[in-house]
Amino acid sequence: MIQLLKEKKIKKSDFIITENYRTRLGEDVAKLLIEKINSNFNDRYNYTNSKNYSYQIILQDNLQQLANFIVDKKKEFRFIIPKMKLSRNDNAVLREKILKMTPDERKQFGINKSTLWHIKKNLSEGKNPKIYEKILLKI
Repeated sequence: MIQLLKEKKIKKSDFIITENYRTRLGEDVAKLLIEKINSNFNDRYNYTNSKNYSYQIILQDNLQQLANFIVDKKKEFRFIIPKMKLSRNDNAVLREKILKMTPDERKQFGINKSTLWHIKKNLSEGKNPKIYEKILLKI
C-alpha cells in the first residue's frame, strides 16, 4: 500500500466511506493492491542452500515445516525469513551533501529553509524523502 502511495497510484478519492463510517478501498484500487502484493510475492529471494525462491514458495515451505513440527514429524522448527531487497532513488553522496548543508549553502541554492529542514529530518530518521526535481537540479 505504501509503495502504491509513494508511486502516486492511489489518491484520496480512491477510498470509500461506508454507511457506518468505515474507510474502504474502491474496487479498482483493491485490484491494483492485490496485483502489487502478488508481484511482491513472486519476487525471488535467497532462501536455503543459496538458492533463490519466490516468497510464495518460501511461505509454503515454512508452513509445511510448521505443520510437520506440530504433528511431531520434526523435533524442531526454524522459521526462515530471507532478507528483502530494498531500493532507494537517492544516493549516499547526495544524502551526505544534504545532511551537511549549511544555511549559507541553502541560501546559495535558493532552497527554502523549511524544505531543507523536512528533507534533513526525513533523512536522519532513515526515511526516503521526496526530493523534487527542482531541488535536485539546484544541488
